[in-house]
Amino acid sequence: MRVFLLRRDEWQGNVYKLSKKEKNYLFSVLRLKVNDTFTAKDSEDNYYKAFLFDEDNITLEHTDTPEETLLDGLSSYKGPFADISMYISVLKGKKNETEVRMLTEIGVKEIILIETEFTQDRLNDHAAERIRLIVREAVQQSGSREPSITGPISFSEAIERADGRILILHQSELTESKTIKEALSDITPETGISAFIGPEGGFSDKECSIALSKGAIPVLLQTNILRSETAAVYTASAIQTILH
Repeated sequence: MRVFLLRRDEWQGNVYKLSKKEKNYLFSVLRLKVNDTFTAKDSEDNYYKAFLFDEDNITLEHTDTPEETLLDGLSSYKGPFADISMYISVLKGKKNETEVRMLTEIGVKEIILIETEFTQDRLNDHAAERIRLIVREAVQQSGSREPSITGPISFSEAIERADGRILILHQSELTESKTIKEALSDITPETGISAFIGPEGGFSDKECSIALSKGAIPVLLQTNILRSETAAVYTASAIQTILH
């Protein structure tokens, strides 16, 4: 369902001050008017009945029935979602922006950007801020939970950080390779999943060895050759479907 996502730092009692971008979204994009009521949500997935009492502020009242004041009539599905952490390589150009938007809409728990041996680009401050903005827009559009965004960090740091069932997607068939379904066959939806997606050139043999030594399961997708950003979305979607 489409909801209005609240920022953490704009609270004064039950009054929330709108930013210029938020006002444009409410008045120009959604075409709301003063005295309109709609559904808002904070980063902790608490829902509110929001009342637009002037052009700069809204008042908030906690609600357990967000469906009553939705911005649209789309599905009110709120979970449960599988506990997925996506470790995705920094990609060239704006590919990560598209990737992050779709992963957010799917409902992953967190997105960790990593730099690998074959990473071909670096993430500057502007690109990192742009990705965080895209996350907010995707949450606001889809009603999904807001994933945490971390990184970029090194591959070695990422593999040490990962927990739960660790999956590493690779471009060649290893002896230990499994399908996603096989890799998840013995776990419940509550089990945390850490999925590693490599850059355009995939993970190096050294990185695969490091991951396997940490207990990662090598996964080979049974599909066509996919771009890195497509593989990430395919994997997250498959995990959600298998564990529901």
